[in-house]
Amino acid sequence: MSAKILHDFTESREREQTVKRLLRHRDSQQYFKDGGWTYNPEEADSFDDIVHAAETCARHGLTDVELALRLDAQASDVFCTSLR
Repeated sequence: MSAKILHDFTESREREQTVKRLLRHRDSQQYFKDGGWTYNPEEADSFDDIVHAAETCARHGLTDVELALRLDAQASDVFCTSLR
């Protein structure tokens, strides 16, 4: 791999942002954390995939929640959809 290609690959990986999948209560706008709720999305549980999030909803009997997608570098959710 040439130095330029390696440099471009490394630079693009550094710019990638991690997407967090969070459960958010629709009315209170609080995020799910360890069986409870928090207003701070940084403290909230992040789920690997939608299946894990849905299983958590079922296990804890959560209702009126939505899946919120958040980019690490942004201060707001980029997408929300109802789960249960």
